[in-house]
Amino acid sequence: MPRHAPPHRCDTVIWRDDALAGAEWLRGTFNDFSYAPHAHDTDCLAVITRGAVRIRAAGREFIARPGDVFAANADVLHAGWPIDDAGWSLRTMYVSLDRLRAALTGETVISTGTLCGPFVQDPELWARLVAAHECSEGAAPALRRDEALVAFTDRLFARYVRPARADDRADTAPHAVRRAREFLDAHIDTRISLQDLAGVTGLPPSRLLRAFARAVGLSPHAYQRQVRLRHATTLIRSGTSISDAALAAGFADQAHFTRLFRRTMGIPPGAYQRAYRRSRPAT
Repeated sequence: MPRHAPPHRCDTVIWRDDALAGAEWLRGTFNDFSYAPHAHDTDCLAVITRGAVRIRAAGREFIARPGDVFAANADVLHAGWPIDDAGWSLRTMYVSLDRLRAALTGETVISTGTLCGPFVQDPELWARLVAAHECSEGAAPALRRDEALVAFTDRLFARYVRPARADDRADTAPHAVRRAREFLDAHIDTRISLQDLAGVTGLPPSRLLRAFARAVGLSPHAYQRQVRLRHATTLIRSGTSISDAALAAGFADQAHFTRLFRRTMGIPPGAYQRAYRRSRPAT
């Protein structure tokens, strides 16, 4: 008889802290679990606190261990998987750099810049992120939490954020790819074929497929799946039921959505929604 693969094992906790730049924080331990290729709509900063994980991002592949920081800008595709049976533990911060800069300076900032990642070897930055993360999770006194966040943000911006330039905001993707993305963004719950996209962009299907993958790092179908996942996640945050969110985002069934969500976030959508409802408001 064929042997069935053992179930993925992971233990994750996620919460939002409005008092600390409105960031989402995740703490997780993973064994026999792999993050599927995905991207976030916010910047992502993560530290490994135990074990090691192999990460692929921005055309590079590396092994992250305690002391290393993974720093990915929004929309950067990445994936991760264990290097051995011991698995790994991590702490992750999902946040806008603009919100972090505002926490540092007290001023509203737009287009702060971009992270110099995705792989940073800086034990001091690692320690400061861990400290801020633990302060948020442990509901430390407000002053202590603020100090920890500012200490981390100060070092991050001093060393690992490239200031925004005018050409950074220009969309360098070909016009056809940009048009295809806009069409997919606007038709989340619609069945779309490659022929449909070819008609919208004016490119033959084969040429569009190559151009899209080269510019975005994903096939049109994989990109559509990410867009749907983000939309469903937004609905879940607002209190929409898991089944209704999956349906509104164009998923064929809730089970399919749940599998994709868990492979991307490391936590089931129901647990994510409950954690979000318990998130700490700003004080």
